[in-house]
Amino acid sequence: METYERKTFFPDEQFPFFISRYTIGIGERIPDHAHQFVELVYVVSGSAIHEMSGHRYELQSGDVFVLEPGAPHSYTGSDTEETVVFNVLFGTELLRDELASLLRMPSFVNFFYLAPFLRKSASFIPHFRLHDHQKLRIVSHLAAMEEEFAMRGDGYQLLIRTRLIECLVWLGRYHRESGMRKREALSDRDWIESIRHLVETHFRQPLSLKEASRLCGMSVSSFTVKFREAAGCSFTEYKHGVQIRHACRLLADTSSKVTDIAFDAGFGDISFFNKVFRKHTGMTPKAYRKLHGQPNKADKRKVPPET
Repeated sequence: METYERKTFFPDEQFPFFISRYTIGIGERIPDHAHQFVELVYVVSGSAIHEMSGHRYELQSGDVFVLEPGAPHSYTGSDTEETVVFNVLFGTELLRDELASLLRMPSFVNFFYLAPFLRKSASFIPHFRLHDHQKLRIVSHLAAMEEEFAMRGDGYQLLIRTRLIECLVWLGRYHRESGMRKREALSDRDWIESIRHLVETHFRQPLSLKEASRLCGMSVSSFTVKFREAAGCSFTEYKHGVQIRHACRLLADTSSKVTDIAFDAGFGDISFFNKVFRKHTGMTPKAYRKLHGQPNKADKRKVPPET
């Protein structure tokens, strides 16, 4: 299986973005492939078969979906017509400055993060279809990004980032309104696993117990019980465990300051970081580094086990 690399599409790593329209020919087969970046796909016209996660889905005009890095998928063109799609490729670091705000929007999180993960469930439809008035707005944003990317005038990077953020916010709203992701279509375990995946991939960002419960459509008390049943610990303990494991790797493999590592692991307060670190490892960050740091690479590191 071929993996499309970042360097092929992002010659400027300071601006990891690419957009183009691609035409899937009649009967054309695009074999399994994956990407080292996020791919947002919008079907402009025509129809095709999209295969992913062991399932086949028919795509039609107005369908839109997100593919996370490393997700294998393939296409088979229609027997009667060509299919035109917008491919928007970007690295998540392009949205780094806005990510904290975006992650506080349940509609964005559901569309951009949870939907790609939840498609592993056979009962989940991995794309949704826009209504006519929604198509006009999204195509307008995509066409504007396409033009800016081609012309590359002064400030084009800023305009593209702005349009992309607007596009993702609107798609999050439309996804919520579409009703394609009905709560009852997925098991509680599916939802809990999706939150665990979100924590593991975005542990630096603030995500409270209340926000996690709301994303799953559960009360805080119900979510707390079900999360502990699935993970073997509380939501907060799980999140801290992910953060501390990351901090342990940095303490062992780098010479970064402890305060910088605490910040990189998602802790804004060094005293709280030290307290949580000691709880999970039984020692201070400095003691951990002394025991497992670079001068002692021959030693077996004591990284807290995954829950």
